[in-house]
Amino acid sequence: MRNASITFQAAYRGWKVRKEVARWHQAATVIQSAFRKHREEVKFQAMRLSAIIIQRYYRSCILQRQEREMFLKLKKSTITLQVAFRSWCVRRDIRRQNQAAIVIQSFWRCSVQKRIFQKKRETAVKLQRRVRALLLGRLERNNYIRMRKSSITLQSHCRAWIARRQVLERAKAERRLYFTSAVFHHLSAIKIQRALRSHWALESAKRQIHCVITIQRCVKARQQRRRYLEDRRNVVVAQRAVKRWLARRQKAASVIQQAARKFLLLRRQKRVEQGIVKAQALWRGHRSRLLNDKAKVVKLRHRLREVSACVRNEDKLCNKTSSALDYLLRYKHFSYILEALRNLETATRLSPECCERLVESGATKIIFTLVRCCNRSVPCMDVITYSIQILLNLSKYHKTIEVVYSVENSVETLLDLLQRYREKAGDKVAEKGGSIFTKACFLLALLLQDKHRVVEVMKLPKVLDRISSIYRLTARKHKMDAERTVTKQKMNASINGSFFIQATPRKSRPGPKFAPDWVLRKDKLKDIVDPLRAIQMVANTLSIVL
Repeated sequence: MRNASITFQAAYRGWKVRKEVARWHQAATVIQSAFRKHREEVKFQAMRLSAIIIQRYYRSCILQRQEREMFLKLKKSTITLQVAFRSWCVRRDIRRQNQAAIVIQSFWRCSVQKRIFQKKRETAVKLQRRVRALLLGRLERNNYIRMRKSSITLQSHCRAWIARRQVLERAKAERRLYFTSAVFHHLSAIKIQRALRSHWALESAKRQIHCVITIQRCVKARQQRRRYLEDRRNVVVAQRAVKRWLARRQKAASVIQQAARKFLLLRRQKRVEQGIVKAQALWRGHRSRLLNDKAKVVKLRHRLREVSACVRNEDKLCNKTSSALDYLLRYKHFSYILEALRNLETATRLSPECCERLVESGATKIIFTLVRCCNRSVPCMDVITYSIQILLNLSKYHKTIEVVYSVENSVETLLDLLQRYREKAGDKVAEKGGSIFTKACFLLALLLQDKHRVVEVMKLPKVLDRISSIYRLTARKHKMDAERTVTKQKMNASINGSFFIQATPRKSRPGPKFAPDWVLRKDKLKDIVDPLRAIQMVANTLSIVL
């Protein structure tokens, strides 16, 4: 029995150990598969990221080549246009200078040539008279000689013909002789008439040329006088303009010199003051450390130095901002978006450079789009809360508030959020609906600090009615909550035997401008958490009488 029991126990224990070992093997297999899966996923993500980077680089190279070709073509055409324009400007200046020189030379040459022309004209007229008389005499003599030769030739032919025909035509001799004398007299009369007509035409041409020359002289003298007066007037106007410009330039130079000297003096004084303040701060810090250094403070300082030395590059605020922007612009998974919004909220709350970088990347439009696309589920409310907080951080910074307001339908989106979460805005606790309502009111009040923006918002349809209805609902819920709280306090006071005195609420007045969170000042006001005060702040900003 004992041996059987030992055998049975050994068999049972072996079965139990084998079962445990099998379960361990199965767990190890599951762990190994999960680990291998994780390792393959990490490799895949790394390969995918490398492929994306290579594709992006390749596309950027192709785009760079295309842009460079376009730039070279544009540069070549621009250089050609510039060369043509400069050559045209040079030709225009040379032409203007030549015209001015020609005008001046023409004035002087006109005065010199007038006297020379008068003398030459008188001599030319005398020479022309003599030459024309000589030419006319030669022409008349040549005509006479040619007519005489022709007459002699005709006479000889006629006489020969008469001599040959004397026998046969003696009766016609007298008739032919009469005909020849008539032709001779007729030709002589034609010569005389032609000479007289040419003399008359020459005399009339001389008279017309003299009249034309006199008229041209008067017209040219008048035109030259008018051009001279116009040029003189233009020169006087240009001289006055140049003198005024030089006086204004000298005055501007003196003003700029005074401003520059004042600026340099102020900057030197500011540097001296900063140096003094820095020296005082260093001395006070040194004195404070000497007087107040304890073991705990020294230990805390060493721990801070160790933590700062061990900080990783991806934990820096700028790198977190870059990765968050990358996630927000690329991924569509809800957890990635929520993590990116959380990192962006921290970055915009602590750094103005991160605010400017977020605005430059164009993420404000995406944040408004996320707000419009969310519903009333808990994850969506988290997304809306972080998005509104990011927009609040941007609106508190004077360099980025204009970009938040300039997003299309930004005011309508905030009014829709107020309308959607108005019934949940009853408590001062940090619940999601109440925080969204108060933050949306606060953001709307910050965006409408400018009067021009208020005028633009008042032009939108039904803005006053919507804000008035939201205010009435919020005030009624606030009153009901206050009455419920007073009733509870009275009941507790009656039970405990104590008295309750209700304090009169003060009228809420719009607070001053809120500073960003990275401004560490004691007089900086905190964000508004009371829904009634928040909606009253929006109404006071829009000057709405409630």
